[in-house]
Amino acid sequence: MMTHRAGACLAAALATVVSMTSLGAAPVDRSAAPADQYFGAQKMSALGIRMKIDALGRRYHARTISDDDLLHDASIAEASLRAWAGQYPRDPWLAPAAFHLEQLDQTVQSQAARAQATALLHYIAQKFGKTKYGHLSRLRLAQGFAPLHGESAVTATPNPYASASASSSPSASVSPAVASPAAAPTAGASSAPIPSATPSAAPRK
Repeated sequence: MMTHRAGACLAAALATVVSMTSLGAAPVDRSAAPADQYFGAQKMSALGIRMKIDALGRRYHARTISDDDLLHDASIAEASLRAWAGQYPRDPWLAPAAFHLEQLDQTVQSQAARAQATALLHYIAQKFGKTKYGHLSRLRLAQGFAPLHGESAVTATPNPYASASASSSPSASVSPAVASPAAAPTAGASSAPIPSATPSAAPRK
């Protein structure tokens, strides 16, 4: 029969095992979106949305995309971001991603871009008001935007296959000279041999 002392020791050992097991298992963050979950009509993941914003920013500064095309792609990323926020409103990556997207819209020098940035600032201030991004959004709305200025011209995106195709295409070669045919006979010329000026002697009988 187990004594009181032995029972106390067994309970303490079990508690230690349970404590060590709980420390070894990392808690699962249910607030963050899984990496393999996709949002919006374009089926973009949370990481894909952030990467898309970064890529659009690089293309804008390299001037390889027009303002209209950039705003179109940015609006697609924003729709996916709002769908992401609808399912995982406490995801810690939401607020910085939304603010980063607003900064991109704000950089484009057009009235359409400013309207898109203003709408996103209101969204961040309301949705993530307690974060520093909510504070920065309210501050930007109070201060307003800087005046619009000119932008450099958009450059054509270089084609990586242009040089390869040019080198692989055969160069123009000079065709071998074709011997000109002999002069054709005139219309009135006879094909019969021309008679000799002095007739040949008649054979003797």
